Amino acid sequence: MTEKVLLALSDLNLAKVLSEELTKANFAVDIVVSGGDVIPKLKEAKSDILLIDTILPDENGYDVLSKKSLDKDVTKIPVIIISNSGAPVHVGRIPSTPMVKDYIVKAHVDPLEVIEKIHKVFGRSMEEGTRKAEQIDNGKKILWVEDDRLLSTILSKKLTASGYTLLKANDANSALTILETETPNLMILDIMLPGMNGLELLQRIKTYEKFKSVPVIILSNTSKPSYVESAKALGANRFLVKAAVSLDEIMIEVKKLVK
Repeated sequence: MTEKVLLALSDLNLAKVLSEELTKANFAVDIVVSGGDVIPKLKEAKSDILLIDTILPDENGYDVLSKKSLDKDVTKIPVIIISNSGAPVHVGRIPSTPMVKDYIVKAHVDPLEVIEKIHKVFGRSMEEGTRKAEQIDNGKKILWVEDDRLLSTILSKKLTASGYTLLKANDANSALTILETETPNLMILDIMLPGMNGLELLQRIKTYEKFKSVPVIILSNTSKPSYVESAKALGANRFLVKAAVSLDEIMIEVKKLVK
């Protein structure tokens, strides 16, 4: 079943980003920007869940939710609130109803987290829920060597949600141990690693015949020209700078190279 999501957001850029990601995850999405349009749209679209901003033109999100809780046609539709503030005084304005399932501070919005929260509302994990339309689901293996915990968490979820088998290592030695028994379809290497750095690891890997044709992405914080040139000379297929690429752009390159 394809659930219908209504996004009631004043930030059109955020609405567009969320809509694109939700659509990829096989949700049907409608967008409204005015508070007065929320309840009529819920009824017209027969929405299954509402994601609502607390700050909306015409009527704010708190007032809309109060009206929704009294309208028998839409009162049982679950809600995830998106707000600019996590202050208790604002939380206190949210109607006391079991249909308000979660609360997200807008500055911390991650589309993948939003999708996970929606799946949770419907009683399933992301792995059990609807997969992205472009997911590969072919069990191809990706070795990713990275010691940044935050990036690891976010990108790991995106890779596994797209159907890849992730082989994760925090340093070069752990990666080499994995490679003793596994032959990945793609490797993603950071440069700045504890002990042996990513370029040294790449040089070591490419001495093995069975890994010479395995594509490699360098995903690094640095764009130092000498590193870029060294990576290319050692056989890297792509050199991506973390601060200059989005998660979606990383996934596009992964998809190209794995194919």
